Amino acid sequence: MNFRLTYDGPLKAASQSETRRIEKHAIRCVFGRQLSELFAIHDREFLDPGCDGWDQMPRRECGDFLFISLVREKLNLVCDLDILFLRRDDPGRLVGSGGDLDNRIKVLFDALRVPDEVEVRGLEPTPDRLIVCLMEDDKLITGFRVTTDRLLEPSTSEADQNHVRLIINVEVKATKLTPENMAYFSHF
Repeated sequence: MNFRLTYDGPLKAASQSETRRIEKHAIRCVFGRQLSELFAIHDREFLDPGCDGWDQMPRRECGDFLFISLVREKLNLVCDLDILFLRRDDPGRLVGSGGDLDNRIKVLFDALRVPDEVEVRGLEPTPDRLIVCLMEDDKLITGFRVTTDRLLEPSTSEADQNHVRLIINVEVKATKLTPENMAYFSHF
């Protein structure tokens, strides 16, 4: 199964600050809306065997939120990511105004996975409390490639220096084909 996720907004390097936790969640919500749309288009394919609807899908409750993930260990699924990373730094410049690339990628990976309780404590829940995440844990990423280039939009403020545009090609793969994960590969 292949599909693309996009993100257009601020992406700063990882830190332990309270602000970064909130920023990761905001990015998670952007991806959550896209993954919800993917699930809506292919709803029957994503339901676990024996589930008649979303309300029966396995969910993880964290704080005031409910999370569903597409890539799950129980289904023997993993993913590879091919990321086009457009930023306001010169190509090849791995450390720049928004922070070094590896820490920014770590923030991205955190936003693509189901968070733990501490990461969402005190955050305002979405109206239905449900957020769809790409994966239950970032250990399910078996490979990734990052291509960086310059974002060719003029900066209007200093805060824009952290602005990125990401196009992420996601390839979901099965480590073992089972009746439970076959539907993931029947229509993609």
